[in-house]
Amino acid sequence: MKSPESSMQLTKDKEPKLLFKVTLMRHEKSLYKNIGHDLTSKGIEKATEIGKKLRKEGVINDEDDIYLIHSPQARAKGTLDFVAQGANLGEIPKRSIDQLRMSDMIDFDAFLKRMNELGGDGELIAKDHYTHPMHSKGSEVIEPHESKKKRLYQTCEYLIRWFEHHPSQGATPHVIAVSHFEIITHLIDDVFGIKNIGRYSAPRHGEAVFIEAHESGKKNEMLLKVTYEGKTKEVCFDRENRSIKVK
Repeated sequence: MKSPESSMQLTKDKEPKLLFKVTLMRHEKSLYKNIGHDLTSKGIEKATEIGKKLRKEGVINDEDDIYLIHSPQARAKGTLDFVAQGANLGEIPKRSIDQLRMSDMIDFDAFLKRMNELGGDGELIAKDHYTHPMHSKGSEVIEPHESKKKRLYQTCEYLIRWFEHHPSQGATPHVIAVSHFEIITHLIDDVFGIKNIGRYSAPRHGEAVFIEAHESGKKNEMLLKVTYEGKTKEVCFDRENRSIKVK
């Protein structure tokens, strides 16, 4: 009979099982009219190029079981449509996930006034996202950070449960998801720290965070290997509290 210590060592040394992969990207450049694909001509071109690049580099491949999800906003679905077209994914169904939506507006006029003060500068808007009190708890202007982060990690838990109850038959599930910078940035901040990235505007249009979700051997914990801008870090996803724990 193996001792508890030896069993723990076997568990520790065993390669953790890969449960699924996620490519989480920001939508491409948009017209912000929420009509049709809602992308500029440059946005269409770049989204298509992203799909081709992901296919060429093997990030998207025919061995994986591909799932396509997006924010309800037209620019997110439009981006995913052209990425899928560029990657030659055919007619894979796409699903809208409400939790991946953009920030909820409480007082749109006040928010628009603030955006006008910033002159539409993307870098300033992104920095404002982390430094202006209107984004904090109890905001009367826009959905606060903690709410958006909660939605993001609800989606993470949803995916874990889905793949637990629908195990793959050999192929690795690969979720390609399109959302918004103010949602994705919280994952980047929790894993790497925005200040360590060196700029507030992460991610830019079309940029992606690559995630591998592994079983950790613990019921309420998932091991995530997160890659962004060439940097990779392993963290734990606390399923009970739905939060990121840096190892």
